[in-house]
Amino acid sequence: MKQLWQPFLCALLIAATALPICGCGGSAGGGNQNLPSISVMLDESRVVVSQDGMPVIVQIFIDSPSETALVSFTGMPGGIQVNYHASDTSPSGTLTFTGSTNAPFGTFMPKVTAMSAGQVAMTTFTLVVEK
Repeated sequence: MKQLWQPFLCALLIAATALPICGCGGSAGGGNQNLPSISVMLDESRVVVSQDGMPVIVQIFIDSPSETALVSFTGMPGGIQVNYHASDTSPSGTLTFTGSTNAPFGTFMPKVTAMSAGQVAMTTFTLVVEK
């Protein structure tokens, strides 16, 4: 009877000592827990665009550990085109707003979203469309 327990005790002893050495792996906080948070902001909180097609250039600042970002907009009125141009060394850069004759007059509160380094940051700004 004593010999039946010896292999079991030996296996249990090996498992008990191996678990603390090997660990369980993974992390409770997700894969990006050590990355700094990203942020996005525009140098102008109010952007005025006219229907005449004259471009308006605004600086966008994206603070991220990555050199790239995806930038998107929600709440933009029809007839307004926005182009994002990143700098060569960071995701910060410029936004070029261009209005057209079919853009509606008024004040809008669109949101710009930046996705970079597996994280998302958003900010809202005021967009005024004038004649």
